[in-house]
Amino acid sequence: MMISPKRRCFLLLSLLSGLTLWSAPAAADYPEKAVRLVVPFPPGGSFDGPARLLATRLSTLSGKPFVVETRAGAGGAVGASEVSRAAPDGYTVLLSNGAMPVSSALSKKPLFEAVEGFSHIATFGVLPFAVVVNGKAPFDNLQELIAASKAAPGKYNYASAGNGSASHLSAELVKEAFGLDWVHVPYRGSGPAMTDLMAGQVTMSVPGLSSTVAQVKAGALKALAVTGATRSPQLPNVPTLAEIKPGLVLETWVGISAPPKTPAPIIAKLASLIEQAMKDPDLQAQLFAQGVTPVYERPSEITARMAKEVEMFTALGKRAHISMD
Repeated sequence: MMISPKRRCFLLLSLLSGLTLWSAPAAADYPEKAVRLVVPFPPGGSFDGPARLLATRLSTLSGKPFVVETRAGAGGAVGASEVSRAAPDGYTVLLSNGAMPVSSALSKKPLFEAVEGFSHIATFGVLPFAVVVNGKAPFDNLQELIAASKAAPGKYNYASAGNGSASHLSAELVKEAFGLDWVHVPYRGSGPAMTDLMAGQVTMSVPGLSSTVAQVKAGALKALAVTGATRSPQLPNVPTLAEIKPGLVLETWVGISAPPKTPAPIIAKLASLIEQAMKDPDLQAQLFAQGVTPVYERPSEITARMAKEVEMFTALGKRAHISMD
């Protein structure tokens, strides 16, 4: 039987209307059950605490539990790739972070694609680094270290948590910005790197600020600069890099991302919940206490951040011959 063009159009509109009516309640009622928040790093690390703080607040706001699960491995790539392959229904999300664009940019065969491999939802905090030396080092400020480094190229070195780690790349960016010749000494993890730094076996390091505050306050380490846009409330007497070289800001970050093709209404609902959570003064104070500066960025902004950093680290890898393979 032939179907007239008018009848065909009517049927198509009816079908589209039915789909709209079917999908709308799913987004309106989301979440209807527990949401898995995958943290791709070990428990107790720099990203674990912020994830649990946000999850607690999101659970209260949504009325459904946001359950933190750790999936550590390959510098965060294992957990990230798992979420990238998960069902795009909003019930498995990722604690996305600054390691993702690094992995995507510096691995020849990355386990995931940092931009297109996810539906990015929001940024909720940034974490600065700190330029630190041994507590007994002869440098009292960054200018003295820079002057000594320029006077003796190749004499001074820096410890990192490993090739392609945040402490490696942040040190390389500081080194480039000031035109210095520092030698990279990679370790297998931040623990051994900090142990040797405190023992005076290496000159300096540029690790995450939150992981160094206790040692700085105890005198085991000396902080010469912090890398955030403003001074840290935890170390208010330590200047920023930007005070020495205007515009130089280095930060890693934490956010929330979902599998690719997650429906836009669910992304919008999650982004709205995170935005509400970030207005809570108690959550802000708790994040500050863990070395995280609260920052809310919308889906378009976190996606743009990811793309910009993939480009930046790809270029850095080529200039400095850095690869994670």
